[in-house]
Amino acid sequence: MPTFAYQALSRTGEELSGRMQADSTSAVAQALRTEGLRVLQIKERRSSGFLGQENFKDWLATQRSVSTDALIFFYRQMAFMLRAGLPLAECLQLAGSQISSPRLNLALRLMYRDIENGQPLSASLRKHRDVFSDIAINLVVAGESTGELDVIMERLAVHLEKKSQLRKQLINALIYPVVVVLAAIGVASFMVVAIIPKFAQFIQGRGKRLPESTQALIDGAAFLRENGFIILAVAIAVILFVFILYKTYKGRRIIDRVVLSMPVMGKPIVYASMSQMNWALSILMRSGVTIFDSLKITADLLANKIYSDKLKSASDNVMAGRDLASSIKHPQIPEIVTHMTAIGERTGSLDRIQQELGVYYQELLEVVIKRLSAMIEPAMILVIGGMVGFVYYAFFQALFALAGR
Repeated sequence: MPTFAYQALSRTGEELSGRMQADSTSAVAQALRTEGLRVLQIKERRSSGFLGQENFKDWLATQRSVSTDALIFFYRQMAFMLRAGLPLAECLQLAGSQISSPRLNLALRLMYRDIENGQPLSASLRKHRDVFSDIAINLVVAGESTGELDVIMERLAVHLEKKSQLRKQLINALIYPVVVVLAAIGVASFMVVAIIPKFAQFIQGRGKRLPESTQALIDGAAFLRENGFIILAVAIAVILFVFILYKTYKGRRIIDRVVLSMPVMGKPIVYASMSQMNWALSILMRSGVTIFDSLKITADLLANKIYSDKLKSASDNVMAGRDLASSIKHPQIPEIVTHMTAIGERTGSLDRIQQELGVYYQELLEVVIKRLSAMIEPAMILVIGGMVGFVYYAFFQALFALAGR
């Protein structure tokens, strides 16, 4: 229970000060008035505690992250309870008792105090930007002004579900190729270190001239053994260079532009970005957020710097009086997006158009991922099978050559 410091006047005009433990400032004020005191000031005393937190457990909670699933569950709970007519403070208290995430639970406890002290929910959310995104804060501001906070919570849950689904689809599409590539590297390393040297020793011990395929296999394995650490060091250096380059603004733009232009992986990135962009714009506009603010908020959501920078410049163009369709026009943004946006502006149904575009590109992403998975699987099997097959071919070529002589 928090501690509050107060200043009050007695009936005789004497100024009194002290401390009191209570659930909220309103509870402290009520208790002081019951004693016949006139309240001058009430302030919550923050415990020095452990590194700014009340205890070690709360500090440890601040070092944890909040999963998307936990936030979705929280928004769903809030939407249900607000629709049922429960007060906001009670909703936060009940939601906190059901949340298993330590960081989110701590945020809800602090938010409950703020609401009890008379602060709006949006102001309380701003104190926890490591938990709640800008889109959540701005949507709550819109919900407070329109009185549709339950609708906003539902939309936030749907938005996070869509975002999580996109991420899972991209990750699932990459898991199989990565696993197969690692398996291929493992098979190749085992052959180079354990199989081929013994094979070479056996063949060369016969003193015969080896077939070209067998000699190429032995020479290649010897080269990898002798220069393996150099190759590994160069690969690590390249990865570190790309990582450092990606941390810079210009470097990230270059890498993101290259990724979008890649023949195979570029298309899924475009589809995922378009789905997230249009879906976020739809939710923000439908909730009453201005186009200017919607573009700014969505720009921060997009991971690709090319699209993020374009939306930021588009927001400035919209503020200057240009239409949205021409403001977002870009070589890396499909023409259907700009055309449909222009139609939405003319017909006054921009939020619905953006939602349909988001759904359209999510469906395209699912189709592309399925096709890539179908293509990658046989391709990887051919790569590993080809490696093993070539070793067998070279081995039997040498055996046949030795047997024939």
